[in-house]
Amino acid sequence: MRKPLAVGLAALVLGTALGQKVQITFWHSMGGVLGEATEALVKEFNASQSRYEVKSQYVGSYDDGINKLLAALRAGRGYPHVIQVYDIGARIMADSGAVVPLEDLARQNGFNLDSLVPQPRNYYTVEGKLYGLPFNSSNPLLYFNMAAFQEAGLAFKPTWSLKDLEEAARKLTKKDASGKTVRYGLSIPIDSWFVEQFSYNSGQYFCNNENGRKARATAVTFDNEAAVAFLDTYARLVREGVAANTGRNWSDSQSLFSQGQAAIASYSTASLTGVLRQVGGRFPLRTAFFPYLKERNGVAIGGAALYVLKGFPAEETEAAWAFVRFLLEPKTQAKWHIATGYFPVVKGVDGLPEVRQAHVKNPNLTTAIQQLSTSKVNNASAGCLMGSFPEIRQYVAAAWEEVLRGRPAREALAEAKAKADQALARYNASVGR
Repeated sequence: MRKPLAVGLAALVLGTALGQKVQITFWHSMGGVLGEATEALVKEFNASQSRYEVKSQYVGSYDDGINKLLAALRAGRGYPHVIQVYDIGARIMADSGAVVPLEDLARQNGFNLDSLVPQPRNYYTVEGKLYGLPFNSSNPLLYFNMAAFQEAGLAFKPTWSLKDLEEAARKLTKKDASGKTVRYGLSIPIDSWFVEQFSYNSGQYFCNNENGRKARATAVTFDNEAAVAFLDTYARLVREGVAANTGRNWSDSQSLFSQGQAAIASYSTASLTGVLRQVGGRFPLRTAFFPYLKERNGVAIGGAALYVLKGFPAEETEAAWAFVRFLLEPKTQAKWHIATGYFPVVKGVDGLPEVRQAHVKNPNLTTAIQQLSTSKVNNASAGCLMGSFPEIRQYVAAAWEEVLRGRPAREALAEAKAKADQALARYNASVGR
C-alpha cells in the first residue's frame, strides 16, 4: 500500500533533520604556524564524529578578538559559541556575565578537573570558579644561539638571574672596528608581558591585593623593585650597544635573532616552532628559563583560554562542550604541544610515547614544562587578575619606551601607574565594583 503523501513528506523532513549536524562557531586569534595547528584540530574534531560541526574563524589579534566580542555582546547578536581570549582577559570575561563557566560544564558532564595541570587552572580560576579552558598555555623563555655561546666561551645553564644575563650579553656582543654592533648580546621586544613575567618570577605582584587573587585589584603595582631593575638594565644595555631596540614588533626581534645578529632573545614557548623554522639550521638553538632579579619564584601562564558563551540552544552548548572536551583529550594535547610548543594543560601528556619521542628529537620542547613544574605555586606566579588589562599593558609598553629614551624607570613607571590606576578604577566602576 502506498503511504499517504503527508506521511512521506514528514519522514523526509525528519530524515533531513536527523542528518544535519549541530553547527557552532569558534573565533580564534591564531595566525601563521599556530593558525595551521589550530585549524588542523578543528578539522580533526569535525571528522571524529558525525553529530557536531565547528565553523572556525580567524578574527585577528587577541585585542581584535576581544573587542569584536564585546561589540557583539553589546549589540546582543553575532557572537560565537566559543572564543579564544588572551590571559589578561580573564577578569573581563568573568565580569561579562556572558560565559558559561567551564567548571560548571565539566561538573555537569563528569569531567575531573583535577586532571588539569594546577598552574593553568589556577590562572583562569576567578573567585573560586574556573571560567575558561587553558587552551594555548605558554610561558616566556630565553632563546640562545649556541654557536655564539661556544665562540664566546660561555656554557649553557637552565636558570639565569638578571645579573647573569647582563654579563653574558656583554660577552656575546660583537662590534666592528668602528664600534658598530654587528651582533647584539640580547634582544627582547618591547612588551608589558616581559615586565609582568619578570615581576612574577622575582616574587613581585603586578597589581595589588596579591595580584587580585585575595580581593579584586584596585591599583597596579608594576612600579615594583624587579620591574624597575629590569627596565633600567635593558635601557643601559641598549645605550651601550649590547641590547637591541627592535620596538614592539616581536617579528623584528625574531628576525634579528634568527639571522644570527642577536645571541640571546626572549619570546614565548609558542614562538619555538616559528623561530626554529626561521633559524633553519643556521646555528644550534637552546632554550632556558626566564630570568629573575634575586631569587627565582616562578612565571605565570601566558597564552589564552577558550570560553563558552551563554545564550544558545542547549544542543549548541552541548556541541561547544564536546569541542572543548576533545581539546582536553591527552592525544589532542600531545599533537597541539608538538606542533606549537605550547605546553600540555592535562596531566600525564608528557609521558605519552609520541611526546617522549618528540622531546628526544627536540629537547627544547621540555623547557616550558620543566620551568612550569619547578615554579612555585603562589599568588605571584598566579599572575595579575584585573580589568582594563589590555589598556594598562599599553601604558607599561610606553613607559619602557620612555626609559629607552633616557628616563629613569621608576619615574616612567610611576607616571604609567597613575594612568593605569585611573583606568582600573573606571573599569571597576563600570561593573559595579
